[in-house]
Amino acid sequence: MSSPKLPGSGLPGPRGIVNVASSTNLLTDSKSLQLVLEPSLQLLSRKQRRLIRQNPGILHSVSGGLQSAVRECKWQFRNRRWNCPTASGPHLFGKIVNRGCRETAFIFAITSAGVTHSVARSCSEGSIESCTCDYRRRGPGGPDWHWGGCSDNIDFGRLFGREFVDSGEKGRDLRFLMNLHNNEAGRTTVFSEMRQECKCHGMSGSCTVRTCWMRLPTLRAVGDVLRDRFDGASRVLYGNRGSNRASRAELLRLEPEDPAHKPPSPHDLVYFEKSPNFCTYSGRLGTAGTAGRACNSSSPALDGCELLCCGRGHRTRTQRVTERCNCTFHWCCHVSCRNCTHTRVLHECL
Repeated sequence: MSSPKLPGSGLPGPRGIVNVASSTNLLTDSKSLQLVLEPSLQLLSRKQRRLIRQNPGILHSVSGGLQSAVRECKWQFRNRRWNCPTASGPHLFGKIVNRGCRETAFIFAITSAGVTHSVARSCSEGSIESCTCDYRRRGPGGPDWHWGGCSDNIDFGRLFGREFVDSGEKGRDLRFLMNLHNNEAGRTTVFSEMRQECKCHGMSGSCTVRTCWMRLPTLRAVGDVLRDRFDGASRVLYGNRGSNRASRAELLRLEPEDPAHKPPSPHDLVYFEKSPNFCTYSGRLGTAGTAGRACNSSSPALDGCELLCCGRGHRTRTQRVTERCNCTFHWCCHVSCRNCTHTRVLHECL
């Protein structure tokens, strides 16, 4: 396995990767790379810029991973009071990233997972000069199959992600430990959700022998797991060994706020601060509120009008919608459709 060209140690840079992911930073077109390369690196730490330059081709992968993470965050929380809102400018996720709540934990985990996932996939696609497929798995794997093919390079993705994403964190306080833990939880989830894929070989399509390799999960599968861990996140505080002989490194650890709970595992998301209710607008907290959000009048779940609108009630209106319908394919090669108009009932929070 190829190893990333990593610079020396240290944690320069005041910003986490989530504050780098602004709309002005994300590259969307390879043709514009030279035009936006330097501006896109301005918010990165010195170590992050060095990693980008020493791994040609990886900037697009990091950018794509961040964009995918933003889309996944919005999908997972589309029906909740906090729906992963974003804004243009240098702080994509707003003030929530400076807090220590569950939502902050998910943002750090999914963005870290997105970078690791994208980099690992780009290695196997040949888009990054410093890495390739993971060819370490070779030879027999079982009585009727053997390792082969092109496995996604998850080890390179995790190593680069740890060096690149974590280097944006600075400090030694509880928030620093929380962010690092959730970054690692995102990467660990990508790794643990990897699956074995196989291709059959044999006469007339028989499957007498199979060639197998390891394939990344979809980011949707990773998002589903992280959302479940968001719901079961652990509230933590600084660990205290109660000994004056304990070194500073030993004290830098997280323990559950409730002593009856188990310590958080590497897979768990952690937080230390209660979430805002997200019901109303607050410039101080950076919450937009739920006024005007679409809700489901017949649902008792989180997307229902009662919960999503925080008991304020909702308005109902109708909307006439024209859509293509009754489409027919004509050989060759034309599709004809009719325009159908129907009335849609919409419910919005007051």
